[in-house]
Amino acid sequence: MATNVKIPSGSRPGSNFPPIEVFEIGKPGKPGELIIHNGKLYIYGDSGETLIDGGIIQAAAILANTITADKLTIGSQSFNHNLTWTAADENTCTWSAGNIKLASSNTTGILSGNTGGIRYQTYIYFDNTNTLKITTDYTNAISDSKILLAIVQVGAEGGKCIITPIQSSGTTIDANKIVTGKIQSTDGKTYFDLNNNKIVVNDGNDDRVYIGEI
Repeated sequence: MATNVKIPSGSRPGSNFPPIEVFEIGKPGKPGELIIHNGKLYIYGDSGETLIDGGIIQAAAILANTITADKLTIGSQSFNHNLTWTAADENTCTWSAGNIKLASSNTTGILSGNTGGIRYQTYIYFDNTNTLKITTDYTNAISDSKILLAIVQVGAEGGKCIITPIQSSGTTIDANKIVTGKIQSTDGKTYFDLNNNKIVVNDGNDDRVYIGEI
């Protein structure tokens, strides 16, 4: 039952009257109490935890699994897309046309495009428009209204740029990033064994090329 109700002189409850400056139910800090004071709301749970502090909702006041993706900013949502990245040359990355779908179910059609000839590490991001944007400043590639999609580095002259996509296909790998000691075909018969100094090319039945110690 409500106790210790205080209404300042000159104020009356009701929707047709001026706002009440102080309206208290119970005692501050006690469990299961509600306080409206100076236009701010304070609510305490049955165990005494603060649920709302001055109008700011605390985590304990939010029911699990009730915040849906459509309540989140673009940058806070999970996403998926069908864009494909291609290393055109040592300093140009291209991407195909496609779609980006957010967890909120909003889908945006994306136009194909490219980075142009880059000189520095470049970040490709989505800003809820159909044209992807690029920047060389990593701090500009992510925010509540942006999603980072790929990072592009300049490759060796005459080679290909290095693409690190976020949740999509089209990765290119710099040789300096390969740490495995053996590169081989899926059947294991053709391989380049760095650890044992062997190169073997097999047609599926016989070794056609064998370089290394037998």
